[in-house]
Amino acid sequence: MNVLNKASSIILFPVYYAIHHNIFFGFFHKYFVKKFYYKNFIFNLKNFDIPLANYSSFLFKTYEYNDKTLVEKNITNKNKCIIIGGGLGFIATICFHLSRNKILVFEINKNIIKPLKENLELNNCEFEVINENLTLDKTNDYEDFYLSKNFLASSKYLRTENLQKTKNITTNDIIDFNQYNTLVIDGEGIEEHFIKNLDKITNIKYIMFEFHHNILSNDEKNNLFNILMENNFELISKCFNSYYFVKKKEQTN
Repeated sequence: MNVLNKASSIILFPVYYAIHHNIFFGFFHKYFVKKFYYKNFIFNLKNFDIPLANYSSFLFKTYEYNDKTLVEKNITNKNKCIIIGGGLGFIATICFHLSRNKILVFEINKNIIKPLKENLELNNCEFEVINENLTLDKTNDYEDFYLSKNFLASSKYLRTENLQKTKNITTNDIIDFNQYNTLVIDGEGIEEHFIKNLDKITNIKYIMFEFHHNILSNDEKNNLFNILMENNFELISKCFNSYYFVKKKEQTN
């Protein structure tokens, strides 16, 4: 809940622990349902390190609710998506099937690359998965990331005992990078890096990101929003702590 602001956390507290993060419903899903079913999609979960209580979000379809809501509302065939933070492939799968364009997926946690790819293949996605850290300001060959007991919480900001060095990759190293126009970010604070370097990704016309209040302050959030507006991006849609911005001249496409 600490990824939300204080007001949202208070309002959603009962729902969060009754449905989205409930150990009893989580137990039922993990041992009896086992897979995550959403619309016509199926996601295997067994090779992901998921806390027991989190399984209830798969049972009640509240997993990645805010990002899912924005993706389903806004992504169409105009979007050619780069996904920062592949996870189990849920958001990436929806992005592909709504856009019908090949997706480029970055995931820094080497432990989940194989099951991530398997889920994307299972759901008939056209994709490329890159197990490297996409950086727009390369100063080192490798970046330090910290893995959590929860695979969703891998971060360069939230330190744990499990340090992993991930190779950096730049946009110049990626064939056809400039053909992509949409950035979908859920990287535990990494949204700051991309927004502060918009001048280096001028091909990006659509940006969707989850803002992490447990990592960045409200002042930092306001600064990021100001940078987006200064670069001619306009807030089109939001859901809790997730936001969808469009470069103004692209709105009619």
